[in-house]
Amino acid sequence: MKVFILINSIVFLLYGLGFMFFPEPFSLFVTDTIPMTESGLIDMRATYGGMSIGFAIFLDFVRRDTNMFSIGIRAILLIIGGMALGRSVGMILDGSPNRLMYIYLLLEIIVVIIGLRLLSKSTKN
Repeated sequence: MKVFILINSIVFLLYGLGFMFFPEPFSLFVTDTIPMTESGLIDMRATYGGMSIGFAIFLDFVRRDTNMFSIGIRAILLIIGGMALGRSVGMILDGSPNRLMYIYLLLEIIVVIIGLRLLSKSTKN
């Protein structure tokens, strides 16, 4: 469980730092476009950057306390599951996703499955 939480923390931290300090190239890589206004870039830094960094730090705190592991797993399930749901709705309603959207969705589904298995094991003990 600790490794699962650590990996998610690192991914969110790197993703957040990328969008915080390099929003244009990260946005272009992920979405094939760049926000066209200063407010768009600011919001990207805040939402993709700051929120991801904050969640990474939360996961790191949780990882250090074995009594908190199940809370960390649940948080990952909620965040990643919500991302998968939002991505799926976007694919259905908006159509024409790029290849990275499919890769992200697949990774999100895998993380949710692993998280559910870990949570199931932890509640049985």
